[in-house]
Amino acid sequence: MKKYLAFLSLLSLIVSLPSQSQSIGLKGGLSLAKGTYKYSMVKQQTHFFPGLCIGLSGEIPLSDVIYLNSGFMFVKKGTKRHIADLDQKIPVTYLEIPATLLFKQDFISWKLFGQAGIYAGIGLSAKSKRGDDKEKIEFGKELGQFRRMDYGINLGAGVELDNNIQFLINYGFGFLDISRQYDEKIRNRVLTITVFCPFEELAYLIQSF
Repeated sequence: MKKYLAFLSLLSLIVSLPSQSQSIGLKGGLSLAKGTYKYSMVKQQTHFFPGLCIGLSGEIPLSDVIYLNSGFMFVKKGTKRHIADLDQKIPVTYLEIPATLLFKQDFISWKLFGQAGIYAGIGLSAKSKRGDDKEKIEFGKELGQFRRMDYGINLGAGVELDNNIQFLINYGFGFLDISRQYDEKIRNRVLTITVFCPFEELAYLIQSF
């Protein structure tokens, strides 16, 4: 119940953003997933695999230097490992809802910022790919399925230009074991490199072409 109350709190924050936010726009870029993998309590080596992320983002000023950021983003997470000369990829697509504090500092005509916060993720699709073999993974409570919900923290840093366009590097650290497979434990870890563009600036760029 506490998990769903936390999710509803984040959702209500997103609903209120358009009326309160100083800046709202599109956010997207590259995701590099490298979830941890354990089998029979033995941690196995995993590798980065790329994906895309895209969504909406907005922020509310709390002071001259502190801002509250939220929104939603479709992002690919999961893990990749090497077994018997074959790569096994386990991509999981999430709808992620963050709640993050940004700390901004003026730097010449730009702003540098750091961010820290929490996120809730809703699993949309999952599969396992090894060589030519592909298998869809269902979400649920049965053995061999994945947990649909994921929770964790976000830590990142970036730069904001004078037109409010932001370039951001973020690391997402998942707390939950998302696998219900016997003796298997998978936790999400993902590095994202994104660009945020406010709608006003996006409209100006489109009109310029």
